Amino acid sequence: MNARPTLDVSRLPANALDHRSPIWWGNLLLLLIETTMFALLVASYFYFRQNFQQWPPPRADGFRLVLHPVPSLPVATLNLILLLISFAPMWWVDRACLKRNTLAIRIGLLLCIFFGIVTITLRFFEFRALQFRWDENAYAAIVWTLLGMHLLHLITGTVENSIMTAWVFAKGLDDKHARDIRVTAVYWYWIIGIWVLLYGIIFLGPRIF
Repeated sequence: MNARPTLDVSRLPANALDHRSPIWWGNLLLLLIETTMFALLVASYFYFRQNFQQWPPPRADGFRLVLHPVPSLPVATLNLILLLISFAPMWWVDRACLKRNTLAIRIGLLLCIFFGIVTITLRFFEFRALQFRWDENAYAAIVWTLLGMHLLHLITGTVENSIMTAWVFAKGLDDKHARDIRVTAVYWYWIIGIWVLLYGIIFLGPRIF
């Protein structure tokens, strides 16, 4: 009876901090699913758009008819700027994981948590900047849904950053959690990118087209 050939993997590292790790691919597939979800919502937004002669549709404000109630820009623009700035500390954390620089990771994650809390808070002011209640019409429903879904991701990303921060402060840094932090960083980059797209569609689009 012949013995089956075996592969010696004893010299392979226990953890990998890049695409060689299964969790890296799992996170990528998750982001592909979430991107598809946003693509469907954006497609719905433009589907509703073709049913209206004016976009956003006119609305009654008491006894006054507002013919072009575009979303207010200041809060959404501030949120965009803060999210773009938050890319820097997250990138710093990402690079620090490769060097196992625990101090830099702690500082960077605290900054990311701060930006996350501020952007989550501003999101509730953005809902008011839309000038519509969520149940007024199809336009209101889809834009509230888009902002609401992105808000859920902001909360999720900030909670993940908080968990990673608590672990690093309490237990220090090992290869496994350095990899987890890098995966969380990719998720945060994706959150930023999605908001750039939504800002352009929801807040700038009605002013251009």
